[in-house]
Amino acid sequence: MDAVSIQVARLGNTRVCFHITFLLAAVILVFAGYGLHFLVYVGSLAFHELGHIFAAALMGAEVTQVEVWPFGATAKLERSWQLTPHADGMVAFAGPFNSGLLASVASALQRGLIQSGNLVTQSTYPLLDLLVKVNLGFFLINMIPCLPLDGGRVVRSRLALKVGYVEASRKMTTWGLAAGSIITVLGFVGLAAGRSWYVLAVAGPIIIWGAANERDSAAQEKIMEILNRSERLRQRRAIPVAEIMVPHDATVAEVVTKLMPSRYHIILVAGRNMKVLGRVTETKLLETFYGGGTHLRMRDIWERNHPE
Repeated sequence: MDAVSIQVARLGNTRVCFHITFLLAAVILVFAGYGLHFLVYVGSLAFHELGHIFAAALMGAEVTQVEVWPFGATAKLERSWQLTPHADGMVAFAGPFNSGLLASVASALQRGLIQSGNLVTQSTYPLLDLLVKVNLGFFLINMIPCLPLDGGRVVRSRLALKVGYVEASRKMTTWGLAAGSIITVLGFVGLAAGRSWYVLAVAGPIIIWGAANERDSAAQEKIMEILNRSERLRQRRAIPVAEIMVPHDATVAEVVTKLMPSRYHIILVAGRNMKVLGRVTETKLLETFYGGGTHLRMRDIWERNHPE
């Protein structure tokens, strides 16, 4: 728990925290008489996040914390660095996919009721109409390609292989600050013009806040993730070790995609004729990866640590 979020529950090994902006939104909606609307909103948000949690579990990562914001949530994954770019992107996309699926199902139900004559207009059942709009909104907003939104995490999963995790996070948070600023301006311009663009006026500053938070914490979180493995070793007393052999000209980016969840790896660097030149630890590999050395060859890493 940090200064602007409060832990409200624990589901297994997953801590559930509410960000202060979510709590403020909840108070405003409830006291304004929109309690049922808030339940639709919370249920939709929970369904969105379940997509991330289940996808992470299927890909072999463990969700240690979910922090709920007004327009989504951020999840911290244990050993998320071991996910392939495809798997990491799938985990990020799973939330918007769930939202889009729920919006489609609710919309199909709505159209079916209209066609059957049981529903005169879309406004006859306002909560069903709200369910469609909320989930469609979750899908569209979260697919914007910037952090802290899911679309930014999808792009970062690919970009990290080229420039490293920290630099990719910086680029995506810069896009987030820009997108948040544009959305904020559009929201207030719309309000000034008499349009009901309250969502944009509120979403913009929240995106800016989230992007700034992601930018400041990206490097620290990844360093702590590496260091926390030592703590997990002390707790569990043993961690399975796996050896993998790679050619000496393989890049760091290529080798990282070969790592498996729940294993600590020793990488055997092979020269010509399959002769083992030396070994590189997983820790050294990831330090290079997060430092932006994704283009380096395994031979270079081994030679740096074993100078003649």
